[in-house]
Amino acid sequence: MPTDRTTAGPDVSRQIRVPTEVQRRPLTRDEARVVVTQIRDSPKITGYSPAEWTGRRDTFALVRTDTGELLGALLVHHLIGNWCEIAVMHILEEHRGQGHGRRLMRSALSALAPAGKRQLMFFTPGPIAVMADDYGFQVYDDESAFCAGRPSRWFFLKVVYKIQWRWSLYRLREIRRKRRELNCSFAFQVGLLEPGPPEHLPQTTRAR
Repeated sequence: MPTDRTTAGPDVSRQIRVPTEVQRRPLTRDEARVVVTQIRDSPKITGYSPAEWTGRRDTFALVRTDTGELLGALLVHHLIGNWCEIAVMHILEEHRGQGHGRRLMRSALSALAPAGKRQLMFFTPGPIAVMADDYGFQVYDDESAFCAGRPSRWFFLKVVYKIQWRWSLYRLREIRRKRRELNCSFAFQVGLLEPGPPEHLPQTTRAR
């Protein structure tokens, strides 16, 4: 099953100091190579293949507008039925702690909202859980809590979703490798965002 496929570094409110924009496009091969290399060392992400980052999935790239440098990327897995998944959000290690994760997440959620799909996200407790709550996701402690009393959710998550998500030899190999080399447990919370207009997304982080 999925890992926390979202890595953004510390949850901070420091102002972004560089001009950025979010582009809805596949990553270039060079960009994908950097992202995949960093993700291979993360115990919180199973990993998506270079082919998925370069065109097989719906991808958002956060770049510096003055240099074109990639700062982070977000990958969306469109699922059977009225569902999609924020499969990976990854801010490159050297650019963390500047608020880039929130900029990327909000832009992607706003772009996805008109499709009217329910959106899933899997993550470990911490900064991403805070972000999920801030952006309106209903957060469940685990998959059992997400499915409790809802047979349709159980069928979707345990059958429909699993078939689609596991349809990748690359990902299955990475799961086995990370369990062996990084001692990954793959225990995650589940976030669900129901369809709604993009205006419901907060412009700023709530004070905590």
